[in-house]
Amino acid sequence: MQGELFVWSGGATRAEAEAQKKNFAAYQRALESVLTLEPQVLESARIEGLKPGFFVVALGVCPKTETAPLKVFQALAPEVYTRTVKYAPTQDLPALDCPQWVEATSNDDGEPVHWKLERTERVVQGKNALIALTFSYYWSQQGDFGSSYFNVKALYFGVDKKRRLLDSKTYSGPTDASDLESLKSEEEQLVAEVKYGDPRCEPSSDYFKGWRQRVRATLDKGKVKLTQGEPLLIEEGSCGYADEARLIRGESP
Repeated sequence: MQGELFVWSGGATRAEAEAQKKNFAAYQRALESVLTLEPQVLESARIEGLKPGFFVVALGVCPKTETAPLKVFQALAPEVYTRTVKYAPTQDLPALDCPQWVEATSNDDGEPVHWKLERTERVVQGKNALIALTFSYYWSQQGDFGSSYFNVKALYFGVDKKRRLLDSKTYSGPTDASDLESLKSEEEQLVAEVKYGDPRCEPSSDYFKGWRQRVRATLDKGKVKLTQGEPLLIEEGSCGYADEARLIRGESP
């Protein structure tokens, strides 16, 4: 197939590239709740589209129309690059797939709903970097009294100047009515604000409460620390299902 080869790093020898792949395994474990992939060490001379003479740590090969996962890798390491190649597995070239988004949930028809990358942010602390990648999903029911379901997940990474992963942490939205409002850096910290419903809007209750919570991430001696602030009630009231029911019955509001 012809596609875009994602290259994490490379070396003059296979042993050097294998060591880089071993270091990447920590990132792979941290990402496994949102993205699945199987990195491979490849000899460049065996791939049409690469210059011969070195070995690369490849994270996948994707059609040009399916390169969204690349943004995940470049958020972690801006040096990650792509090359257009012709890739055909052989005895000397292992199978290499395109990284796949993990299924977050399923809709009413049983179809999978996947995570997708929402935002990224990075702040430098001395020789290290603190990086946040946020992911989301969304789906909605059809028909009368339909409801929407959405959530956010944030992955935090502490990375040293050699791109080694020092630590990682995961934050998940409190309910399936959670949305990321903002993500920004503040004085070598990363601050996210999440808005969520609890209880969320449901036809059975027709009442909701909306909350906002601040999540602060810091990097201390190579360890990622997450601090969740007290939720703030920002709105509450009717979801409108009762009014919708009256309209369906032809009654006046």
